[in-house]
Amino acid sequence: MSLITSYSNEKEHLIDSLINYQHYKMPDGRQFYEATEQELKLFLHSQKTNQYILCDEI
Repeated sequence: MSLITSYSNEKEHLIDSLINYQHYKMPDGRQFYEATEQELKLFLHSQKTNQYILCDEI
């Protein structure tokens, strides 16, 4: 049972992080809860990378 709780907490943490970046859906239009944890991680990573690229261009 703790594995399910741990997975849920990690996924919720990823979703909260994406919301902090002002994203509310996956790029393909799905709700965050419909995405896998891996998809959320990849999307979050791409947003962090994009943020730093934009800062370097200024």
